[in-house]
Amino acid sequence: MYDPLSDKHLPPAQHAVDSYWEKHTKVRWPDTASMPKHSDVLIIGAGYTGLNAAKTLAESYQQQVTVIDANRIAWGCSSRNAGFVMKSTGRLGLSQWADRLGDKTAKAIADEHQTALELVKQWISQSPDQCDVQRGGYIKLAHRAKAIEPLRQQYQTLKQFNQPVSWLSGEQLSEQLNNRHALAGLKFDDCVSVNPLKLAAVTAQQTAKAGVDLVENCSALSVKRLADGWQVETTEGAVSCSKLLICTNAYTANKLVPALTGRSLPALSSIITTPPLTQQQLADTGLTPAQSYMDTRILKYYFRLLPDNRLLMGGRGAIRGKQAHHPSYAKQLLKALKQSFPGLATIDHWQHFWSGWVSVSLDDYPRVGAIGDNLYAAMGYCGAGVSFSSLAGKRLAQAAMGEELPRLPYYQSPLKRFPMPSMRRVGQWAYYHYARLTE
Repeated sequence: MYDPLSDKHLPPAQHAVDSYWEKHTKVRWPDTASMPKHSDVLIIGAGYTGLNAAKTLAESYQQQVTVIDANRIAWGCSSRNAGFVMKSTGRLGLSQWADRLGDKTAKAIADEHQTALELVKQWISQSPDQCDVQRGGYIKLAHRAKAIEPLRQQYQTLKQFNQPVSWLSGEQLSEQLNNRHALAGLKFDDCVSVNPLKLAAVTAQQTAKAGVDLVENCSALSVKRLADGWQVETTEGAVSCSKLLICTNAYTANKLVPALTGRSLPALSSIITTPPLTQQQLADTGLTPAQSYMDTRILKYYFRLLPDNRLLMGGRGAIRGKQAHHPSYAKQLLKALKQSFPGLATIDHWQHFWSGWVSVSLDDYPRVGAIGDNLYAAMGYCGAGVSFSSLAGKRLAQAAMGEELPRLPYYQSPLKRFPMPSMRRVGQWAYYHYARLTE
């Protein structure tokens, strides 16, 4: 599997990942274009961020926009994620933001997350089948007794900021979920789950309708500064532009853009799905397709029941791309699933197993904005980007057009560079082992 830290560029024209979404979803992609010689704005990356940026530039600013992707539209994590549409990004909660920057800024961050959620809900409403949306909320589970009080404190903070959340005691939770590692729950009432491939498709369709040229199977090889803009060498030839937007997040090759080199840790998130659960297994687990769940571990597990009664289970995967498809990581997820759900002890195989790269920033939150003269990027969602990445694309377009963005940490500084960036994978390995030993 492609590895952003070791491969010079993302190889073009690769097959779609062998995921549940790809095998069980029919979508209509828009017609694509040929590579132009010049574009007012060139966007690298046709995922949620790049597509939303492109649509905003074309509709609101009448820019001639070209989006290129090394493979099919939304080939990366925009089609590989679990479909959790949450009101967050990065790894910092509102209480942490309040401690750092005060209640006023924390409230503004909460409002920005709400804006992101509403934007995705607009996309859902434009999909013929509503992106298979599940509206039962998202529940964060205390996986052990020590995690209950910190989770309760998070609930109390969110209530202070008037967030639509509910507290589920262990007794209340046991009435709807038979899970050994669900001792209490914080429910985010207005969050939803979707089919991410359908969300990507409807976003792409509306972006194309706005007049954006979408170019597939065109990998960026190098970026060069010109007197009046930028030139990008691709596998389909050179293209110049006045403004360049980097929207490849974790899939950005480490040395493609010097301003981003060493500022992200690409981490693999892996997912399995089971065969369809029987009626007895559904009764034994208490699972319904309404809710999605994630626990409070350092290396979190997340799961949801899909509309066809398959159970999706995800968590951190391999460290290097060349190990991504090793069955040991699927076995690890299946083992965790069976340890959590006594009623699924007889499941002995998975039907789908796949992985995707997420971008982890050094200080646990993303950055969106200028990284050079007429050069812009959005990166570092830390695996929580389904809703925020769409808004990040819109904000990135506004920044490229000289608009003032909300005065929030996401938009006021560049990503920090990792110390000794060549040792990122060593640090990641040590962190993973620490997490597994302590939990």
